[in-house]
Amino acid sequence: MSPLAGVLVVGTGLGGLSLVVASHPRLRRPRLAARLHPWVVPQRGRSAAPVPGLAGLREVLRSALDDAGRRLQRALGDDGRDLEERLAAAGSDLTPSGFRSEQAAWAIGGFTSGVALAALAVASGRAFSPPALLGAAVLFGAAGAIARDRLLTRAVEARRARMVAEFPTFADLVCLAVTAGESLRGALDLVVSRSDGPLAAEVRGALRQVRTGLPLAEALPVAQRRIGIPAFDRFVGAALAAHERGVPLADALRAMAFDVRQDQKNDVIEAAGRKQVSMLVPVVALVLPVSILFAFYPGVLAIRQMAG
Repeated sequence: MSPLAGVLVVGTGLGGLSLVVASHPRLRRPRLAARLHPWVVPQRGRSAAPVPGLAGLREVLRSALDDAGRRLQRALGDDGRDLEERLAAAGSDLTPSGFRSEQAAWAIGGFTSGVALAALAVASGRAFSPPALLGAAVLFGAAGAIARDRLLTRAVEARRARMVAEFPTFADLVCLAVTAGESLRGALDLVVSRSDGPLAAEVRGALRQVRTGLPLAEALPVAQRRIGIPAFDRFVGAALAAHERGVPLADALRAMAFDVRQDQKNDVIEAAGRKQVSMLVPVVALVLPVSILFAFYPGVLAIRQMAG
């Protein structure tokens, strides 16, 4: 058997075996939430739009991937709290098992890409052993799962950066509302109702919990853990002190907004200093050699003519 045939046979066999295992009745037993969903959630009669890429693969293999996500969640040995906090910080509606199922979809996509690249490498005439090609495909699958986790981390970092940029304006608006005579809860409600950003969305969710009966002193720390930026931590501390002890809040909010703007200014200056060093690379590598060539080439040409 040729290496190409071995890779195709092994890859097809693993794919077929996974489909056979996933189609077992015990593994495809519907959950209670799935059975109640059509009766609890009103159906609008609209068909879902086709989802491209790996998300489309997840839609096709939803049941098998959901089972794989739950098994992966149990295999990792955690209760999902850390992952749930990361998903909430990223503003995602996914559950931990749903995220693990997406990770499984990315891993399947990576494995399939690895098998395809291995088949192309063998078809091009290069000699590889089937175990090495299968190992490369497994590495591609692991890289797909790691890439999905890294994508979540980058989403959390980007959303928190937008919150930091939004905080000074948010603190100034709350300060103006408090100075005008609004209570802390009324000021927060007034500001978030006219704001559109991740920080305002998180505070809006905290105020929604307050309307259901949760005290403001408990709802804000929950949002604080989910937001995870130091500026908002100081804001929550000052807001709770003002709410419980009657400490003046306006001056503290002005000081916090000023400090955050100064920190942003310092970050921009530091980034400009780092970029100044990196700008030397194209100057030294591209501009300087061309300048030297234009400066010395006429002299070299004149010396050659004189020598000739």
